[in-house]
Parts: sequence; structure tokens; C-alpha cells
Amino acid sequence: MLTALPLTPGRKLKLFQLSDPHKQWWSLEETRFCARCEHLIIGRDIRVFEDGEGCIHFRCPTLRCEGGFADWEYPQLHL
Repeated sequence: MLTALPLTPGRKLKLFQLSDPHKQWWSLEETRFCARCEHLIIGRDIRVFEDGEGCIHFRCPTLRCEGGFADWEYPQLHL
């Protein structure tokens, strides 16, 4: 069973920086594209959970999306 972790913004950012093997995180305001649900997401909205064994899990904030770090890409924004 997963339990939502209440985190300060600083702690959440530090967890992203230590846990994401695919991308660098400089801020919780950074945007990523979730390839699983095809939505743009913002770091501050990513859900963080802990399982019964103490492992931390990161999930896309989009309803019913189980996307994680491997699914989140840098967005290709055209300015």
C-alpha cells in the first residue's frame, strides 16, 4: 500500500534531484511532458508516495496516470 508523503518544497526538490536518473531538476516549477498520458506536468504537482518497505515512488499528477521519471521528457516548446 502506498502512502502520500507530506513534503516541504525543498525536500521534494532534493528527492527529485537524488532519485531521477533520467533528467536534472533545478526547480519544482520545471515542466515535463508525460509520454504515458501525453500531458504537460509541473514538478510541484508530481505525487510522492512511500510503500510499506520505505521505498519512495513518484507518480504523474494526471488522474489515473501511473507515469514516473522514465516517462517524463523535457517538453519541446516552440517559442
